[in-house]
Amino acid sequence: MQRKALVLGASGLTGSYLLEILLESELYSQVTIYVRRPLGRSHPKLVEQLINFATIESWTEADDVYCCLGATIKTVKTREAFTLVDLYAPLHIAKLQLSAGSKRFLVVSAAGANPKSSVFYNKTKGRLEEALKQLNYSSIYIFQPSFILGPRKESRWLEELGIFFALKAIPIMKGRFKKYIPVHAKAIARSMAYFASHSKTGIHIIPSHIIKQWEQPNFVPTT
Repeated sequence: MQRKALVLGASGLTGSYLLEILLESELYSQVTIYVRRPLGRSHPKLVEQLINFATIESWTEADDVYCCLGATIKTVKTREAFTLVDLYAPLHIAKLQLSAGSKRFLVVSAAGANPKSSVFYNKTKGRLEEALKQLNYSSIYIFQPSFILGPRKESRWLEELGIFFALKAIPIMKGRFKKYIPVHAKAIARSMAYFASHSKTGIHIIPSHIIKQWEQPNFVPTT
């Protein structure tokens, strides 16, 4: 039986790749996206809903919920606005969708996510992870990429500097440092689609070095 999907953050780097994958997938008969502005994308499976992430109280029919929401302090200006996009909105929608019968929740978090971190970004991501773990979804997949590679609409010079040095350091990223390997956004999208279609019950953490395997176009896990 075909499923229905809901995608949050379809206008972003990872979300845009994911949307194309899901629209072409035979697994889904319908893909709904929540966006603040029209995406300008047309497809027989696509249902676009314009929403205000700060006030949403509605839900949509979906078996699988994909969350690729993410912001930077630079783009949203304040910590409060960042927290809305990266914590409160995804968590609130996750609760709404759970009450509506959604079974799987897949979210892009970050390497280093920790609710006790002194780094605001990592702390916010960690708070979201911990809150999601308390929800009674059949499956929760938390993807923890390090630096995300791919063409962005806006310049993030500090992140680009970090990516430069991280790419140089890949040969020595072994052991506990593997989780900081940069990955392409398309690999994140591919891995999310894979784990949704091969989902197991419970809470699953997918670190950056595992996600990176999906940079190979035809990669299929052997286990």
